[in-house]
Amino acid sequence: MRGPQILVDTMSIATARGSGTVPWQYHSRSDSHSKVACWTLLFDLLLECDALRDAAVQGRIGFGINYEMVGPINKTLDLVITLVDPERDLSRVRSFASLAKSYGIAMSAQDSAALATLPTLHEDREHDASEVAIALEAKACMTEHLKSLPRLHAEILATGYLARQAQRQCITVSYSLVNAAAEFRTPSSSTGKVNRHNQPTDARRVVDMIELAIPVAAKVQEIGYDVVGVSVINCMNDGSPVTLVDDPAMAPTTKDRLHYTRMVRNICSEFRARFKR
Repeated sequence: MRGPQILVDTMSIATARGSGTVPWQYHSRSDSHSKVACWTLLFDLLLECDALRDAAVQGRIGFGINYEMVGPINKTLDLVITLVDPERDLSRVRSFASLAKSYGIAMSAQDSAALATLPTLHEDREHDASEVAIALEAKACMTEHLKSLPRLHAEILATGYLARQAQRQCITVSYSLVNAAAEFRTPSSSTGKVNRHNQPTDARRVVDMIELAIPVAAKVQEIGYDVVGVSVINCMNDGSPVTLVDDPAMAPTTKDRLHYTRMVRNICSEFRARFKR
């Protein structure tokens, strides 16, 4: 899977985020990290999932990042895969590949070559009223882990419920980034205040909450998620490289359902079961 490494490589590049001009690797008031997380996940899905790749070749699917899903309460989702009319008008519609430059995706030559092999996937316009096949919400817990737990839990629950109410057949996915760094420089001032974390305990508490307190659809259909995944990263937000963490004291192992690889494969399995023709 290429996505997680591309994600941390891209996050390692500090840019002006939010309303300020000071470059940061992560800024809570910016959705840059969320866009990159969604792009890299979709990249892996297209590479790894034959059912999604075939649907893209046939022109049956589109995608949306920051896409408003219409329902009893409209909800803007970080990533959707939609079922579209293969004959739709594609003028002035962005492609998945073109967003790599727009989002500043850091890709190796091998990654770029892999991207070039993928079928063209076009962005879906919200006014097309397409059916949402996959609804994904991306969250990040970068600092003040224990303080953030109630809000993170409530937001994940609410998104799953609203997506399920809007379109019953859609595959609901929760994808979270959890920071395992011992220190984190917050963009609260031009220089940044340093928050210190009790690791591995803080990161593990967040991962455990996601695993134990976020319901799955197999048990609680009305509000449960079909797929849940976590990537644990080390981001000090001080200009040092952002890296992936696979220490089992903090991060899911390949045997855990939250592991990134299992998340990608589970999304593919659900799509094949529900929407492959």
